[in-house]
Amino acid sequence: MKRPPRALAVTTAGDAVRAALEFRGLADDVRGERVIAEWTELVGPRIAQRTRPDRIAERVLWIEVATAAWLHELNHLRPQLLRGLSERLGEPALFDDLRLRLASGGRRDRAIVPRGRRAAPAPPRPAVRPATGAAREAIVREVAAVDDEELRELIARVRITNDR
Repeated sequence: MKRPPRALAVTTAGDAVRAALEFRGLADDVRGERVIAEWTELVGPRIAQRTRPDRIAERVLWIEVATAAWLHELNHLRPQLLRGLSERLGEPALFDDLRLRLASGGRRDRAIVPRGRRAAPAPPRPAVRPATGAAREAIVREVAAVDDEELRELIARVRITNDR
């Protein structure tokens, strides 16, 4: 197995990582992931809300667009969009062209979330304490008006468990 060249001088960590990625042939893959990770910063929030970079294949950046209206609009802005992305990503160029296509499935009406990113986890719910004492007795009295015994027990159990 071929070994990476040995550094003859002190180098920064960033330069060392860059050299290791280039040696392994991964530099363009990492730069391609940057397109996904920094999509909003690269194209701006207005465009990013309705688009998602799909992939880079054969030097073409494929972009999914949420609606036909946005697809039409962005096709007119395609040269400016390509130029802006190329300037922001720097040399060597990752892609020479970009293609826009309508997003498939039920995503057309919603904002498109870039692949590779996951939605933030929901904040933890506060712990719910079961009803006790007077609160529990009040719940039992209130549900006593329900004629169906099984339903009455179910309502009481749910309300007592959630203290409501």
